[in-house]
This record gives sequence, C-alpha cells and structure tokens, in this order.
Amino acid sequence: MIWVFVAIAAVIVAVVARYTVATVSARLANTEAVATYDLSAATEFVHRALPTEVAERMGRASVALLLAWNLDQLRRKGVAAFGEADSMSGGFTRTPSRTEPDEALDEVLRRAAVEGIDVDAVDAVIVLELNAQYLASIGAVGEQAEDV
Repeated sequence: MIWVFVAIAAVIVAVVARYTVATVSARLANTEAVATYDLSAATEFVHRALPTEVAERMGRASVALLLAWNLDQLRRKGVAAFGEADSMSGGFTRTPSRTEPDEALDEVLRRAAVEGIDVDAVDAVIVLELNAQYLASIGAVGEQAEDV
C-alpha cells in the first residue's frame, strides 16, 4: 500500500518539475540577453587588432586605461552600467543622453592630460574605434531603441 503512495508522489513531483523547467525555459527563450563588457577581453581584443606601430607605443595597460575611461564616460552618459552597484543606486533609471562621436575622444585625451600620460590623438581614435567594434561584437550596440 505504501508503494502506491510513493509512486503517486513520484509522479506528482516529476510532473511539477517538468512543468517548472518548461515554463522557465520558455521565459528565458523570450528574454533578451544582456551584453556584459569584460574589460580584460576588450583589452585583448583591441590590443590584438592595433596596428603594429601603435601596439608598440601603447602597452596593454595603456589600452586598458583608455577603455576604462571610455566605459566611465559611457556610464556617465547613461548608456552603460556597472551592474548591481548601479542597479542599487538607481543608475538604470537615468535617461541616456545623446553623445557626439568626439566627446569620447575629448574625454579620453582630457583624462590622459590630467593623469600626465602622453597619448597620441590618432592612437586614441584607433583604440576607441576598436572598442566600438568590440561593443558591436558582444551585442552591446545595435538598433536604436524606440521611445517608450
């Protein structure tokens, strides 16, 4: 008699588990993936793609610093977030503001001057362009979002 109850309980558990897995899978299939910027991967991507002479002038540390400054500028414009910290502080509620292409270059060059780092403007342009290619490759850049 106890085997009947065990069998019924096992069937109920299996049905509930299958239903739960199916509904969660269906929900995840319809959820858009969030692009995650990995600074070390971006640095590797950009440094490998740099022309030889630019790569010789700029080491990986300099490239990483320029990318970090660019990411910080994007965050202040409201088009990037630093994950959980921004979520908790309300960073996602900011309205993204339109940026001009030269703003990123100006910001990187300004910060380099403040830090006393010698960065050639052409080298910075190449790094920022390669960073834009990295952003596109991870799906962080795409079609313009419709106004809601």
